[in-house]
Amino acid sequence: MPEERYTLGRISYVNSLPFFQAEYPEFDSFSAVPAELNARAARAGVDAAMISRWVYEGEIEKYYKVLPRYGIFSNGEVMSVKIFSKVPFESFPDASLYITPESGTSARAFAHLFRLKYGADILSMPRAPLDSADAALLIGDAALAFKPREFCADLGEMWRAEIGIPMVYSVFVVRRSVFSKVAPLLEKNIKNSLDAFRKNPDSVIGKAVGAMCASCSGLDAPALKKYYRNLKYELPSGLFKKAFDYAADLARSEIPTK
Repeated sequence: MPEERYTLGRISYVNSLPFFQAEYPEFDSFSAVPAELNARAARAGVDAAMISRWVYEGEIEKYYKVLPRYGIFSNGEVMSVKIFSKVPFESFPDASLYITPESGTSARAFAHLFRLKYGADILSMPRAPLDSADAALLIGDAALAFKPREFCADLGEMWRAEIGIPMVYSVFVVRRSVFSKVAPLLEKNIKNSLDAFRKNPDSVIGKAVGAMCASCSGLDAPALKKYYRNLKYELPSGLFKKAFDYAADLARSEIPTK
């Protein structure tokens, strides 16, 4: 009988490259932005996927279990999830805001932080196109490549200052009906990939430079080296649970994603 294969959705940004430095022989993988992966998981349309942390509770939780310890985290500056503003944050929410449609976690997390620090509800701010908005919330490669503005908020940096624990951006989920089969295979391949990344980070940086150059961003190797130093891809079990669970009540609230 042919070997059973499973589908795996991976984030299409350079931040996910360390997870894919080894073969995933049991999987047919595809790449997409987080919002697309979230939507596919909400329809139970994939066996395993990387999804935005704050969309797990709800429809996705019905069909999937979280693979512990692995994901995309930061314990300080993240560089790739930012609000760029032409006006001081104290003037929010009177300013207009562009929010990337690729976001599943960032808008909710920033909304929580801006309520804590500034008493502002950024989700009620008037929306505007990127080229005319007073402020813009960008994620992933677009945030890395965006020209800095006078006022800038980095989600990882702000989360660390206000909350004091690592920020969880993305996690791996596995369909409940195949979890016992798929989770061990996925974890094995993740471990192999992270081992390869740790042994030869320059290989990933080279691939990231190529990807960013292809998108005309011009982000260079030193900047990407700093970026990968800032990101975390594995947390101890206890810290993973603490960081993951902190967002649970917030994620179950009725804060909209856009």
